[in-house]
Amino acid sequence: MKTIARTFYKMRVTVLFFTVVPLFFFLFVLAYRPFDIDRFLSLGNDRYTLNLIICTLITLGVMTVSRILLFLLRRTIDLNWPLYILWCTGEVVACGLFMSIPMGIGWAGTSAYFPIMLQCVLYMAGILVFPLALLSMGVQLYVLNRTARQVPAVDEKKLIRFYDDQKRLKLVVSSDAVLYIEAEENYVHIFHLDNGRVRKFTLRSSMRSLEEVLQRHGLVRCHRSYFLNALHVDLLKKDQNGYMLAKLDRDGLDPIPVSKRYYEAVTAVL
Repeated sequence: MKTIARTFYKMRVTVLFFTVVPLFFFLFVLAYRPFDIDRFLSLGNDRYTLNLIICTLITLGVMTVSRILLFLLRRTIDLNWPLYILWCTGEVVACGLFMSIPMGIGWAGTSAYFPIMLQCVLYMAGILVFPLALLSMGVQLYVLNRTARQVPAVDEKKLIRFYDDQKRLKLVVSSDAVLYIEAEENYVHIFHLDNGRVRKFTLRSSMRSLEEVLQRHGLVRCHRSYFLNALHVDLLKKDQNGYMLAKLDRDGLDPIPVSKRYYEAVTAVL
C-alpha cells in the first residue's frame, strides 16, 4: 500500500493544518451557518457567537495536538493512505467529542447528552471534511509536481522489461535501479529502488530465461540463485565460515553470496 509523502510530516505542513482548519471552521460557519448550526450553537439563547468561538478554539486545540504528534512521530511511523484517512477521521471525531462537552452542558435539561454528542460529531464531519480534504490534496499535488520536476529523463536503453513465464509484461525498471535478483523455485524476486526506497517484486519466471537480458544490461551472476548489480556493491568480504559475501549500499539488505565459480566475474566489474 502506497505511503503518504514525507512532506506531510514537515513542520510547515503541520502549522498549515492546525491554522487553516480551525480558521475555515470559524469563517464557514459564520458566513453560511450550515445544517442549522446557528440554532444549535445558540442554545435557545443569544450565545451563538460565544459558542462559535469556543468550538473554533476546540478545533484549534485538537488539530494542534494531533498534527504536532504526527510531526514528533515522523521518524517512527510511515502511514499509508488508508491509515492517514483514519487519522484525519480521528481528528474530526475528537473535535466533535470535545465540542459536545460545552454543548452538552448548555443543552442540559433540554436534551440528552448522547444525541448532542452525535450531533456535534456530525457537524464537525460535515464541515471539517472540506479543509482536511483540500489541504491533503494540495500537499499531495505539491509533492507530485516537485517530483515531476526533479525526475530526470529516463534512458530507454537502460530500461529492463521483465516478462513472466506467459510472456506478459509485469515490470519495467531502469537497470541502474536494480539492486539484485534472487531465484526461488519457480519465481524470481527483483529487488529495486523506487523513489529511493527498496522494493521487492516477485515474478513467476526462471533465472535462466532472464539471464540474457540481465547480462545485456550489465548485471552479473554471482551465485546460481543470484544476479547482482555491481553499481550497488559497497564491498566484498568473507564471513566467519570463509564464504564470500557482497555488501550492498542500502541499509537493511542482507549480504549477497558470491560463489567461487563466479567470484572472478564479479571482481572484474567492480
